[in-house]
Amino acid sequence: MNLFLRWRLFFRYDMKRYHTLILPVALSALVLSLMAVQPAQSQRVPGMRNSQYRLSSDIPSPQTLNVNKVPLSHEDSATALLRLQTNIQALLAEHDKTFVKSKTQFGLAVYSLQQGKEYFALNPAQPLTPASTTKLFSTFAAFDKFGASYSIETLVLTDALEVRDGVLDGNIYLVGHGDPLLDIGDLEQLSYQLFNAGVRRITGGIYGDDGFFDRVTSRREYSGDNEEVQPTAPISALSVQRNLITVIVSAGGVVGKPVHVQTFPSCDAFDFDIRATVAVPAKVAKKRRKTPVRGGLSISEVYGQKGGKQRFAIQGTLAPNSSVSRVFFIEQPAFVAADMFKKRIESSGIVVEGSSGLKSSPSTVSELASFHRPLVDVVNIINKKSDNFCAEHLFKMIGGGKIDAAVPELAAKDNHTVQASVEQLQASLRQYGIVGSSTPSVQIFDGSGLSRRNKIAPLTMLRLLENVQNAPFANEFLNAFAIAGLDGTLQYRMRGTTAEYNVHAKTGTHKNVSALAGYIRTLDGERLMFSFIFNGNAVWLYKGLENKLCQLLANFSYYTPKETPAGLDSTDVEAGKELN
Repeated sequence: MNLFLRWRLFFRYDMKRYHTLILPVALSALVLSLMAVQPAQSQRVPGMRNSQYRLSSDIPSPQTLNVNKVPLSHEDSATALLRLQTNIQALLAEHDKTFVKSKTQFGLAVYSLQQGKEYFALNPAQPLTPASTTKLFSTFAAFDKFGASYSIETLVLTDALEVRDGVLDGNIYLVGHGDPLLDIGDLEQLSYQLFNAGVRRITGGIYGDDGFFDRVTSRREYSGDNEEVQPTAPISALSVQRNLITVIVSAGGVVGKPVHVQTFPSCDAFDFDIRATVAVPAKVAKKRRKTPVRGGLSISEVYGQKGGKQRFAIQGTLAPNSSVSRVFFIEQPAFVAADMFKKRIESSGIVVEGSSGLKSSPSTVSELASFHRPLVDVVNIINKKSDNFCAEHLFKMIGGGKIDAAVPELAAKDNHTVQASVEQLQASLRQYGIVGSSTPSVQIFDGSGLSRRNKIAPLTMLRLLENVQNAPFANEFLNAFAIAGLDGTLQYRMRGTTAEYNVHAKTGTHKNVSALAGYIRTLDGERLMFSFIFNGNAVWLYKGLENKLCQLLANFSYYTPKETPAGLDSTDVEAGKELN
């Protein structure tokens, strides 16, 4: 239609002059353009690349052979399989020197689900650091405990006996149970529920209750790591806006005036020490034969503050009519969530006489409102996009619960939630036979895989991939894998190969770890599962190897052998596209 409109505008102004020559050419070009549109659209890759809601019909089918399969002799089958194993060994042998130089340790395992047969194994029982493939174990344990239909709830409770004439004579408690995606829009929904329940005035305060988790919110601390690896926002049972706050500093047009500071989202739980002003414009300073004043502005956090508020120092100068911003972690998520909720309640038309803060809800309360987030939505984000923040929340959910203690201050310092999570996870693995006397044990200290202390063997990874097939949550678990060339952390990998749209897997990346685990179909349509874990100082080499290994598996056939891809081509791996 846009093309047609352009031709129409052209004719409107130049028809009288050029109609004898241009009209036939224009019509021909239009017809050719329309003819070209249809095939281009039919070849277009589905547009739902990052959607967590995808119908199976949206996913292209992987390439398979269309042959009349005839029974093969035992010798023919063994020869085909030996060829695959030889090709894998040759691919790895090309990089023996690099492996030695980079101190590489690795384990590989490939297994046929249909034949119940091992196709390839090299160091399959060696425990290695798995990076983000750890998330498969966290999400497996969460589905096992809660079920695929579970929803994470955030509740609004009150200690008031009733709402009389629109007045709620008591306090409101916003109680979190680990939802990592709770945001301002969700708080607005909860405030509307209060309004619709007839509440017009609240005599008490609005309090955040994060007691479902312990209060050790630092992943590095509760995992026992010696290094940060990757900074993660605090992990709290009551989180909001992914526990991130943006501090925005803006300057007006009057030189020397103080700058203006605000936060997004807006919240009174922050305090500011503003010692910054509007700078002299560089051009004006130059005309005055002075050294141009550059806008040197710093926004920093002031630690050790009392009273619950998070404080920021704003210093320096900022150019006129400009602004800068910086994102910080919210140090006390439940306190900030309560204050944001208070603002949403007041915006809905309800008067709140009390203040906001932190307080555990009493034993006798009534429910006024609730918000529920489907567990499957969170799992999809964790495994497709390898979201560390969500993974750690889910991990602590597994062991979450209220704790009764005579001295609450001591309980708050104990990371009892993580200890309970690990015990629950190990119990799930034992129940499904994933770990046992004949299978290497699993060492897990966090839910995201950021901890380098985590140790998992490729063989154990395959046991999980095999046993989940019979779990009641199998479909929901398997649908959360990233798909090569299509979405998640595999969106930019293996494009234009037989592995594209074929590999359904979970990635893992540290600066010295690369891992890939999942499923693939051969050219015969045979379903294989695989686990590759590389530990060493050549990560992007490992990524290229993973891609080539998947291509070898995708090209495998008992009926028409395929040539081994020549060399190692890692150009389909884009550094920075896969975070973990």
